[in-house]
Amino acid sequence: MTVVMAASAGATQQGYSGSVLIRQVRPFDAATGESPDAPLDLRIHHGVIVEIAPGLSPAPDESVLEGEGALAIPGLWDRHVHTGQLAQAHARLDTGGAGSVGVILELVRAELAARRESGITGQALIGFGHRLVDFAVQPTVPALDEATGSVPTVLIGGDAHHAWLNSAALRQLELPPRDGIVAEEEWFAVAPRLPVLPGVADAVATGAAMLQRQALQRGVVGLVDMEWGRPWETWPQRAPRMRIRTAVYPAELAAAPGPTGTVLDARGLVTMGPLKVIVDGALGSHSAFTRDVYTDGHGYAGRGVLSVGPDALRDALAQAKAQGLTAAVHAIGDAAAQIALEAIRTVGITASIEHAQMLTDDDIEAMASLGVTASVQPAHLLDDRDATEAIWPGHGTQAFRLRDLLSAGVPLALGSDAPVAPLDPWLAMAASVHRSADERPGWHPGQQLQPREALAASADGITALRLGGPGDVVLLEESPFADVPLGADGMQVDASAREAAVRLRETVVLATVVAGRLESRL
Repeated sequence: MTVVMAASAGATQQGYSGSVLIRQVRPFDAATGESPDAPLDLRIHHGVIVEIAPGLSPAPDESVLEGEGALAIPGLWDRHVHTGQLAQAHARLDTGGAGSVGVILELVRAELAARRESGITGQALIGFGHRLVDFAVQPTVPALDEATGSVPTVLIGGDAHHAWLNSAALRQLELPPRDGIVAEEEWFAVAPRLPVLPGVADAVATGAAMLQRQALQRGVVGLVDMEWGRPWETWPQRAPRMRIRTAVYPAELAAAPGPTGTVLDARGLVTMGPLKVIVDGALGSHSAFTRDVYTDGHGYAGRGVLSVGPDALRDALAQAKAQGLTAAVHAIGDAAAQIALEAIRTVGITASIEHAQMLTDDDIEAMASLGVTASVQPAHLLDDRDATEAIWPGHGTQAFRLRDLLSAGVPLALGSDAPVAPLDPWLAMAASVHRSADERPGWHPGQQLQPREALAASADGITALRLGGPGDVVLLEESPFADVPLGADGMQVDASAREAAVRLRETVVLATVVAGRLESRL
């Protein structure tokens, strides 16, 4: 099937300016699972849906998008992205899957040799993807120095909570000498400074355009940018093609340009987002803060790392509330979630728990009563399944409790945490539906979502295209949202859930319209 663009008499050919007639589409309602038997037309005027009816005629100077019977869904959102790091990804050395320090050093040597053969010199080497949890021997600066020499080298962990730097990079980033990695708060403070390394700034500029194009091709119309620094200053300069909400961290809170929702660019696509506070670490670095000890006793008191204590968290949230900001609180371990929820309750701020990876029944009940959103990245469960059972034995039932969250009435928002996982909402939806990355049955299948529930959690709280809603529309070749049948045990039939996940990952996006402008088409 193809999607074609036409224009009514007198219309300009410079692209859509926020007003368009989308003809012959079948709007899908994620709440009911229904779409009309006969196609309808949608009119978007100045970025807002103003008519939904059959047989609409183009207005003068109105552009027309022929849908040819395509399924129409609300624009998709990724509620957790680190765009600065993602923008660098196309130029990074991929260290994902490297199971040892030795393998990574071999990758580094090969990359530097290839650069020399290509005549590429004077550029820093940035890598991304490895996980400390996979290493029997920990990385050291001397070992990396031996492989890299004077080339500034930064190898970022796949959970973005640590980096392995050589001496040249440590010096250029003004960090003290050391033997091991840079982790947690120290790493978060230095990550925004990576563009000072040779070649990195150019990679960010090129990558920002690339990530928008790739996201739009997947039907993503908006994202929440959790990047460090001051993304509200850089995004308006990037000619954004999609909606961006920029976060602010406590260190920059006083510089935030306004309350959450403040418009920051001429088109109204870039707005101020939440205060982001990172309370604990991550599973891959053995630093998520938990109530019970890890099997290896890693981290603070054997329970991970508490990066921001209760008092400091309450102070930050109170200041954010005074400035009219909402809050996004990173909490992966269950102890971190408990601390975050108590601070949110005390301050009375509108908030989300970012990751919400390990929760008790009490935590879920508190989230429901407080109206706290669970901002979850389901693709992480594909990587963390085995590690969770290994280092948190007996606690797998607490991990990624998507069904329990929905059943309790907790608002659910899906995302990627890109570049930790790909910026791909179809992967996130598939992971939430089947919960398996291999031939094994779904992990704790009682927590699986139905495909249309996953869609509802991926569209920024919008379940259907409605009058007065934003003119953000995605056209699909076919519907991948049929309900998965349940077995006698009340669980989704595994084979059917697996097939549903495959359909989601193979979804063909025909066109993406943002605020009434066609930004991507097949």
